[in-house]
Amino acid sequence: MKRILLFAFAAAALLCSCTGNDHPRILVHRGLVSEGDRFVTDENTLDALRRAQEHRDIGAVEFDVHMTRDSQLVIRHDNRIDAGLSCQGSTLEEIKAYTLPHGNKIPTLHEWLVQARETPWLRQALEIKVQKTQELENAMIRKCIDEIHALGMDDQVTFVSFSVEGLKEVLRIFPEADVVLNSSSLHDSMPPEEVKANGFTGVSYNMSVILNHPEWIGQFRDLGIETYLWMVNSTYMRGIAEDLGFNWITTDFYDIVKY
Repeated sequence: MKRILLFAFAAAALLCSCTGNDHPRILVHRGLVSEGDRFVTDENTLDALRRAQEHRDIGAVEFDVHMTRDSQLVIRHDNRIDAGLSCQGSTLEEIKAYTLPHGNKIPTLHEWLVQARETPWLRQALEIKVQKTQELENAMIRKCIDEIHALGMDDQVTFVSFSVEGLKEVLRIFPEADVVLNSSSLHDSMPPEEVKANGFTGVSYNMSVILNHPEWIGQFRDLGIETYLWMVNSTYMRGIAEDLGFNWITTDFYDIVKY
């Protein structure tokens, strides 16, 4: 199996042929949470954001947004926090009382963006987490966009989601937004022409998608659509991203894949 994968990667590289462009830029996943190959702080926290802000070669930080029971926006990947406590089922007051394993608190979107605004060169990739209903998701999207507008950060934030409808809602409210479609599905990932037709400005696909459609990378490039590869946690995977001509690599381990 390993030989088959190696052959497929080599064939993909030949099909796409490296364009000679600069190497992919680095996006840190849920903030900069690691040193070497060890996790040293809580993901999706202000500490993880501040640590990323110390490195000018990091181009973007990804973070996740949920809406609480009392319609507040908080930064967290999983909806579940602890027994009886969740992002979407609890109030902001209840969530703020919780302390994460490394001693951090779960931040609000406002707190995150105020900190992010201190480094305007560092792109913020806001992932819209799926809510219980599309109506709630749309309400959360509206609140996110209002917060970004109020802080004057329209040009610093990219919206990311697995939800096609969610990204369409972003563009309905904020037509100038950068929107990136996430996918890990082999069977229903959106092809380049359809991505373009929907007005999406980027795609973030994992290797299982690209292994089956290596020709898409060149097609995305020709259409002016940015490409992100996840997860890239080794120099081996970084080399594949380089050979295929990706614009961005998403990583948990900055120290391992940095240039």
